[in-house]
Amino acid sequence: MKVAVLGAGLAAGGHLRALRTLAGELDLDVVAVATRDETRAERVRSLFPGAQRRWPAEAALDGADLALVLTPPDTHLELVGAAAARGVHVLVEKPLDLTADRAGRLVAATEAAGTGLAVCFQHRAKEAGRGLKEAVASGALGPLVGGSLEVAWWRPQSYYDEPGRGSHARDGGGVLITQAIHTLDLLVWALGPPRRVVATATRSPVHDLEAEDTVTGLLDFGGGTAVSVFVTTAAFPGAAERLTLAGGRGTTVLDGPRLALHPNDGGPVRTLGTAGPAGIGPDTAEMPAEWHVEILRDAVTAFRAGGEPLASGRSALVTQTVVQALYVSARNGAWEPVPRPGAARVGALPDGGAG
Repeated sequence: MKVAVLGAGLAAGGHLRALRTLAGELDLDVVAVATRDETRAERVRSLFPGAQRRWPAEAALDGADLALVLTPPDTHLELVGAAAARGVHVLVEKPLDLTADRAGRLVAATEAAGTGLAVCFQHRAKEAGRGLKEAVASGALGPLVGGSLEVAWWRPQSYYDEPGRGSHARDGGGVLITQAIHTLDLLVWALGPPRRVVATATRSPVHDLEAEDTVTGLLDFGGGTAVSVFVTTAAFPGAAERLTLAGGRGTTVLDGPRLALHPNDGGPVRTLGTAGPAGIGPDTAEMPAEWHVEILRDAVTAFRAGGEPLASGRSALVTQTVVQALYVSARNGAWEPVPRPGAARVGALPDGGAG
């Protein structure tokens, strides 16, 4: 399988390590890297000497079987569409695109072409993430009582000083769509989308950026069940994400790479995952390597078999509709309904903004 890497910036580190790890096992040959920057191209060639630098990015798709689209979100629709038109499978970085409307068009393009699409929601691949979904699906928690989602991370101002970072036009927003989307995706993957959401989105005094660095909100799943949300990149020094779900039979607490299941009957606590690195920094090269390895292995295996990957484009689209509903609520100051899967897509926000 010939691989084209589109984009070789900050997001590429974990993907390059995964490709290096799996190249022999899965017979992957990186033949092209799309970047304007020769220094970045050389970094890729140091791992994959046969990777030719090509530009514009679409040129790297010629002759490829699989494309890793690691460019900023505002380019995803066009690049994934170009890959689909050439019959090239895609693993794309999150989010799918800037808005749910563009994300829906992206997914539709791959489905119409019959090409595979996976999204880098690598937290689904970690043992704690899989354990969370299984705890809900198996009924181990019983009926859901409620929960909380907290992503209290830290980014210095230098992170936002890169042109376009934290902007509506390039990234689609700030902390919610760039950092917290991973933990929100785990919640939506496990529970399905909420019925409606309400939120506020603000910029803290410690950052200068166009979009938000802090969001607080509530996800209403119906029947009086709600999950509170607090996400920020202004919480120095930063801590692992924490997701708590309380049910009639037990409570799960996901703390970064580790999950604990506490049964209500006082039985032994079951734990999954490790207490190792949480991967809360901006560079994917600093994240636990196995998460990217597993999401890539799963995607390639699914593409070859004509199956659905763990983080399929259609399932990722559900998460993006929740993200956009939170942004719309923050903008309008009211509860916002979340479209059901298969319902009409959430349209672009007024003025093209994301919150």
